[in-house]
Amino acid sequence: MKLKLQVQFNNKNVEATDIEKTVKEDVKSKGVKINTIDTLEVYFKPEDSSVYYVATTKAGEVIGNDEPLFIA
Repeated sequence: MKLKLQVQFNNKNVEATDIEKTVKEDVKSKGVKINTIDTLEVYFKPEDSSVYYVATTKAGEVIGNDEPLFIA
């Protein structure tokens, strides 16, 4: 099965894959390899297309963003 998930809000469509890509790029920019992540919680605010996340590595380190990431 192939899933395509979109969030629609105020005549704007955002695909879940775009949110995932944005978060992964930010995690990588902080020097963290994706395969070291144990859990990743992502929060999307459709009213302003902002994304926040909290990632916990297998070693127990917690990474997140204080400033929102935006989906264009």
